[in-house]
Order: sequence, then C-alpha cells, then structure tokens
Amino acid sequence: MLLRFRAMALPFQTVLIGAVFFTIYDLYTYFGHGLGAVESAIEALVASLIFMTAYYFTSVALRSRSSERRGKGLRKKR
Repeated sequence: MLLRFRAMALPFQTVLIGAVFFTIYDLYTYFGHGLGAVESAIEALVASLIFMTAYYFTSVALRSRSSERRGKGLRKKR
C-alpha cells in the first residue's frame, strides 16, 4: 500500500492524505469534543486544507532537494 502511495502523483497524494486527515479529525472533533455535525465538518475541513497545503509544499521542497543530490556520492560505472 505504501509503495502504491509513493508512486502516485503529488496532487493525488495530497488529496488522498487530506481526505484521510479530514475523516479522522472530523470523527475526533465530533465524538471527542462534542461539537455538532456541521461545526465538526467545518473545523475538519479547515484543518485538512491547512494540512494538505503544508504537505504539498513540504513534499515539493523535499523532492527538489533530493533531485539536486541524486548524482552525488554514487560510484562511477565503467
């Protein structure tokens, strides 16, 4: 499952992880904090949008750094 997730395009990864985060956080705020259904959904939506934005930009930054270092440190093939 993890290998399939890593093979997906970054925007699809972001949407998928955002949906998982939304579901978990919505259930947490609904049952854990005792919020109503609408208030819980709105709070979970805002939190998941923040999480998705942070995940996307962090992944873009890490991928650009890893592509810069990709050729360094490898032995030359003859």
